[in-house]
Amino acid sequence: MSRYETDIAPLKRRFCFAAALFLVTAMACVSQIRSRRLLEKTHDELVRAKAGLVRVREAGATRRNTLEMLKNLQMHGAANTSAERRIYGKIDELNTRLKPDELTISAIERKGDEVLLQYSFKFINPNYNDFLNTVNYLEGSVFPLTTVNAVAITQVEAGGKKMLSCSVNGKVLTSEKQKP
Repeated sequence: MSRYETDIAPLKRRFCFAAALFLVTAMACVSQIRSRRLLEKTHDELVRAKAGLVRVREAGATRRNTLEMLKNLQMHGAANTSAERRIYGKIDELNTRLKPDELTISAIERKGDEVLLQYSFKFINPNYNDFLNTVNYLEGSVFPLTTVNAVAITQVEAGGKKMLSCSVNGKVLTSEKQKP
């Protein structure tokens, strides 16, 4: 071994050690930066989720207040009207809102404390989405209770054109009692 090689050997070891230490330090820094970015992203998502939770709580409180107000209004109105009037009022509301091409209703029936009226709405060539919204509205109507017993979709021919005929059969139901 030459004198040059013996003089440089400790420097090589120091250089390799320093390079290895530099690589470990650099990898630790990169890892720390990635972890920091991930934590910042998680923090941002948590802040957004908390803000959403506040909005959900506010919406829930608003919904509860609105339902309570509607319940009070309905009870005050129901105490002053007869069951027949509530049912006919509901049919009139449905006719005005849904605008069926044909409306058929039966006579009011009484079964114990319940008062009900059968209805049938017919729609010629409706928009399918609007028809689904109509059925959903009928199912979701609470006071007086509106139920859907049957939905029929048929194809009819009118003036040489094929058209869609959709009908919804159900009943409007309320109680004889003064308060729902």
